[in-house]
Amino acid sequence: MLGRAVSSVAATLALLLFPASTGHATSTAAPRIPLPAPGDVTVARLTIQSSGRTNGPPRLSLDARQLSKGAFAAATVNRLPGGSRYGATVAIFAPRPENSPAQGPTPAPAKDIGLELSPGFTAVGSAQVVHSALYTNRLPSFALLTGGTASVLGGSPPMLPAAQIVRDAELLALDRSVPLADMGLLGLEFVTVQLAKVGSIGLRVTVGTSRLHQVSAIELRFPSGVTVSQVTGGAGTGTIRVGNPVQLVATEGVFRAGVPYGFTFRLSRPLKKGDYVAVRASTHYFESSLPFTERFYIG
Repeated sequence: MLGRAVSSVAATLALLLFPASTGHATSTAAPRIPLPAPGDVTVARLTIQSSGRTNGPPRLSLDARQLSKGAFAAATVNRLPGGSRYGATVAIFAPRPENSPAQGPTPAPAKDIGLELSPGFTAVGSAQVVHSALYTNRLPSFALLTGGTASVLGGSPPMLPAAQIVRDAELLALDRSVPLADMGLLGLEFVTVQLAKVGSIGLRVTVGTSRLHQVSAIELRFPSGVTVSQVTGGAGTGTIRVGNPVQLVATEGVFRAGVPYGFTFRLSRPLKKGDYVAVRASTHYFESSLPFTERFYIG
């Protein structure tokens, strides 16, 4: 009897110390990500650690039923130096219905969504999040991270590669220029400005609007100490102010959505890396302005 009791206790200890494997590891939830406000974008950067017992990058997933109507999400995963860590970027877009009035930045809703990681991976530290990335936002500490493995996490994204959708979201968070065609496909109300240096004091400026159908004027404000002495534009465009800021106008009424308009500026001094141009737009030649501002960094 005593022998049987000892055997029974030993077996119980063995079960406690070495639980039987079910063959299925449980996934670990990464930090929750705030959902964007209507008409805006959330961008999150996470660091993910591999247990070393897995092959390939982590797989990300979320409950797409928690996304608002018309919203969509995509992600990229990049292996970081060292081999066992990955950088994951998650982008969530919440377009408003087309032709809705431009509302500018709105407070992010008090909702978030959980991101699940495939077995063998855990999140390290807190996610870096920009939950209102469309217009001027507080710059995140993360840098642009391109390439890697891209995937759609939920919703019905536009006809753009998932990697390009995430890259555009990162550019918005970093206040960098995004292609005009992309902004239209992503369904976002925006004024795009692309800046390209021409020689030492020349600047090629291309402006365009996305889902904004009544913009008649666009203002560019340069850093202190920089003035514009000359502006050359194409047909259907003009200026109502040259210097700093510069105000560009559509002489035929409005800038047509989705159409790029090119200008050449002559500056008083070269722009430096880290300088930025602040942008605002108006539907009535600056008798009033749209309720948002943007900025685009040089270099």
